[in-house]
Amino acid sequence: MWTFYKQLFLTLCIGLLGALIFQLLHIPMPWLLGAIAAVLCVQLFTKMNLQWHKYFRNIGLIVAGYSIGFAFTKEALQDIQQFLSSIIVLNLIFIVLFFAISYLVATRTELDYSTALTCCVPGGMTQIVAFAEEQGNMNMAVITFYQVLRVLLIVGFVPLIITGTGENIVTVDGTFSWRLLALLVICTLAGWLAEKVRIPTGYMLGPVFLLMGLNIAGVEVPKMPLSYLHIAQLLIGIYIGLLLKKEDLHLSKKHVFYAFLSAGLFIGSAYVLSFVMKHLYDLDFRTGFLSIVPGGLDQMGIIAASVHANVTVVTAFQLFRVLIVSIFLVPFVKVFVKKVKT
Repeated sequence: MWTFYKQLFLTLCIGLLGALIFQLLHIPMPWLLGAIAAVLCVQLFTKMNLQWHKYFRNIGLIVAGYSIGFAFTKEALQDIQQFLSSIIVLNLIFIVLFFAISYLVATRTELDYSTALTCCVPGGMTQIVAFAEEQGNMNMAVITFYQVLRVLLIVGFVPLIITGTGENIVTVDGTFSWRLLALLVICTLAGWLAEKVRIPTGYMLGPVFLLMGLNIAGVEVPKMPLSYLHIAQLLIGIYIGLLLKKEDLHLSKKHVFYAFLSAGLFIGSAYVLSFVMKHLYDLDFRTGFLSIVPGGLDQMGIIAASVHANVTVVTAFQLFRVLIVSIFLVPFVKVFVKKVKT
């Protein structure tokens, strides 16, 4: 047990060092990207045994959920209504793109189509990997690599793309209060309950729904200090950095190439469609891009909160995608796999 705690502390120090280096180099979102880069490099290129507990990730999600829920005011919810048609259309576009990319991967890499579908599902990485493990006859190394690589590329490149647009980001810091601390404790309970009833990304959406309800009820909610969000980025960044293992890299060059290509096609499509959104709704680029790009709800949510995009719009788009993946895509893949087996 003592060895495990030492490994946890070592992992935290490596992630923190990476964040500080990225901050000195003025790289965007250093607390997230620096932690990811440092932990990923140490894990892949050294023999150090790094450990991290999902509880730390959950703490980061609770803080991110608070920050996102804070923005869900009555006015913001009314503004979301104008995007409903675009939310549906854009998700239909990505479903078509998902099937097209899956077919490309299947034909070019000689994977069976069910495995290719599982590799290319745009979102729901944890759910997809768990589903693949249940099947017992899928290539877990390939599926994990495709899913993890997509998350790493999106989380790594999206902040760089956003900050390269030249749009000004105005930050307003909050202050600590006992009321804020009490709300965070209640948010922790809300996240735990949401996770228990199997709400996707429950530790983030629980606080989001809680604060949304408080805002609608007219309860004054204190703004969170930016330092709390930095801590959340660090905790989540270390978790993401540890997703890719050395054993996941022992794949053919063909699989590595098409893993990068499939992720690039998703990101590139989102980049193009974000300009359409900007034209239709006069929406700032970072909000449009974060809304469309098929990352996870938790990753895009914390990036949106960190770069001060319109988190209500981003969360609405990403939440709808989570529902599409959970209600339509995953069940479709399950049915398809069963038919292939029989």
